[in-house]
Amino acid sequence: MANKDIYFRADIARGAGVRVNRKEEVIEGFAVVTRGVTHDERGEFDDIALDSVVEFGNKVKAGVKSRFGHPNMSSTALGTFLGRTRNFRRDGDIVRADLHIDPTAHETPDGDLAGYVMNLAESDPQALGSSMVIHWDEEFREEKTKEGEDLPPFIRVKKLLSVDIVDDPAANNGLFGMPFFSESVRPSAEMTVFLDRFLSQPESVGKVIAFLERYGANKNKEDKKMSEEITMEKLKAEHSGLYNSIHALGVEEGMKKERERAVSILKKSKVFKDMADIALESVESGATFENSVIKFQEKQLDGLQKASAPSLGPDAEEESAKKQMTHLERARQYQKESGCSTTDALKATADKRK
Repeated sequence: MANKDIYFRADIARGAGVRVNRKEEVIEGFAVVTRGVTHDERGEFDDIALDSVVEFGNKVKAGVKSRFGHPNMSSTALGTFLGRTRNFRRDGDIVRADLHIDPTAHETPDGDLAGYVMNLAESDPQALGSSMVIHWDEEFREEKTKEGEDLPPFIRVKKLLSVDIVDDPAANNGLFGMPFFSESVRPSAEMTVFLDRFLSQPESVGKVIAFLERYGANKNKEDKKMSEEITMEKLKAEHSGLYNSIHALGVEEGMKKERERAVSILKKSKVFKDMADIALESVESGATFENSVIKFQEKQLDGLQKASAPSLGPDAEEESAKKQMTHLERARQYQKESGCSTTDALKATADKRK
């Protein structure tokens, strides 16, 4: 069963038929995903999956975000935003879309990504690919292969997060090389290549998991031993300078947070009326900002309820009940009694203002 809380990066899709509109800066008709089983046989994109990609892609009015690089590099590869992908459509077994280049992609920290991608799309469309990032689920299949083995589950797209543009990762000066990624980005790029190869070998994954389990057990033992050996009293006695520095830092941080709490409560009290006493009490008692706001709201509500107390007299009860009904409730009651339309009922029951 797939983990519904993780993201899935589809295989790189490539296909001819790409057209570059230089005037509008749009790469038209690039391949987003192709029908079939993924390279790692993790799942299969069937017609339902392709139609879902088209549906979810066209739901985003502004367009689905597109970056230059693999999704797991996005936290490190700053300045890789290319633009927005729009107009998703089926072309047989391929889902195609149009990439609208954003002006900022011409001036990134690592060069003119927009120009590079458009040049590549014109000179060698097959070298340009896309890697779709989705939130997904699995649909298991009852049928078997001729050898009696399970078929890969169908991929069921739950959300389309991005369509990232990639070139050939094996190229010397391609996606993972200069000039388009600085040395600060290179480690994450190289790690992406390594993980792609590593995860294609299930036996290697099992060995690493076993190693990590042993490492975790040994690390817990060491951490527990260190926590038993180091106490505040021992730290103060043997490392007084370090203890005094930590203590001073803690006091300073505590005073800073206390000032922030008090100031935020006092500022918030000014939004309400006559809350000075409650604000002072909240500050002195150590109440949180959230609890102080609740007290302000409760006092204000209490004042409003007292101000709207029903008038005395023989018609007081009827008048009070009428005031407590909303306009919509009065309209619905009138409509039920008279059998008129909702519009007429709303007009008939509207408050008459002088």
